[in-house]
Amino acid sequence: MKAYKLIYILLLCLIIGCDKIEILLPPEEEKIDKVGTGNTDARSILFLKNDTTTLYVNPDSYESYLSSENVGDFISNEEFGKPSPADLNLYNLEDFPTLKPGLDMVLESTEGTSLQLVDYPGAFGTFVDQAWHVNSNWWVLDPQFIDYGYDPATVVTLSGRIDTNITLTKDNKYLLSGQVFVEDGITLTIEAGTVIFGSVSVAGGAGVLIFNRGAKINANGTPEEPIVFTTTAPVGTKNRGQWGGVVFLGKAPNNKGEDILVEGIQGTEEGDGLYGGNDPEDSSGSFSYWRVEYAGVAITPSNEINSLTFGSVGSKTVAHHIIIANAGDDAFQWFGGTMNISYVATFSTLDDDMDMDSGYSGTVQFAYFIRNPFAADKGGASSFEIGSSNALGIQPITSALIANVTVVGPLYQLEGLDLLADPKYQGGVLSKEAAEALLINSVLIGCPVGVQNP
Repeated sequence: MKAYKLIYILLLCLIIGCDKIEILLPPEEEKIDKVGTGNTDARSILFLKNDTTTLYVNPDSYESYLSSENVGDFISNEEFGKPSPADLNLYNLEDFPTLKPGLDMVLESTEGTSLQLVDYPGAFGTFVDQAWHVNSNWWVLDPQFIDYGYDPATVVTLSGRIDTNITLTKDNKYLLSGQVFVEDGITLTIEAGTVIFGSVSVAGGAGVLIFNRGAKINANGTPEEPIVFTTTAPVGTKNRGQWGGVVFLGKAPNNKGEDILVEGIQGTEEGDGLYGGNDPEDSSGSFSYWRVEYAGVAITPSNEINSLTFGSVGSKTVAHHIIIANAGDDAFQWFGGTMNISYVATFSTLDDDMDMDSGYSGTVQFAYFIRNPFAADKGGASSFEIGSSNALGIQPITSALIANVTVVGPLYQLEGLDLLADPKYQGGVLSKEAAEALLINSVLIGCPVGVQNP
């Protein structure tokens, strides 16, 4: 015990010497129950204007951090992602947190992984890479003023079950009426440029599109013709949580079982809403250049329909270039699975931007999250909530690899304004239940806590 205290004191002295970095050691092993405590690590992170950088994260990783209270030390401008003082419902989404030239930072190697090799931390380098397509029709983070032309007299209604291969075309507009199931063996094709509305969340009738195990999506928009899922509400009345979302269910492993009913879904046929299996390379199809707006319904605590939900979705699924705006619960939710995703952005999510659970082991690369400083879920919200299982040692353990993320949080967004942020936003990464994710080469701005394993 004396040796432990001596090491602690020496490390504390080192930390005080690096006055821009705050690192806390994990509690003594014999004094804690590891169930409920995360084991997520963070390496090569640029922490800017955070109250605390890390809590109970591997202290060996702190040498890879850079940290400053002044965003302008490393970022080319200091206006991105902030609400307008003249109208707090409007945000500066035109500017981006690009890095100043000459950043001297050692990055975590991605050699031997499926990740793209880049030479900068965060979603953007010294400029916004053209792969983001930020000057395209797809790139709309705040859609509150877009009129998609919903007309109940002409909209094509989808309800019940899709039991034959069909294509949704851009010359029609579609309405998801209640929970709509795509059956095993069926492929739903959606043409680039198609708009799909979700029925309003009244008496459990929220519009939800559910891909049962064995069903597939073929829905690849383009930068100029994205596929949009949105609310029926007219301009001026749009709000988060006005419809359900899209749910993908697959046969990849999770740590709950092979026939698990996903949250929020109640089908009428055998197999409806179930996920799980033993095929890590399972495919739910391909989708890209989507916007999902004003979705996400919390039915009861811990029983939600999220904007996008993935239950045991496998690695052969192709997903990239997804924007989720004004999510009423989590923007992205994983229950196990092995799928990978890239080039994603969220704006004004109420709960977690990404929630990873039940043994999820895929990769996330290039993610840009802009929080709403005035709104967070009453149960607490984080940009990443990463859990695994309440039962100690249950396999697979959540072990996602996450890289090149930029989080824009409330401590930065409200800088210089005499306003208080919603205290229920807890920070960049909240890891629990023995989860072993790894966050690398990322930029966390304005978080109460950057990364924590409480």
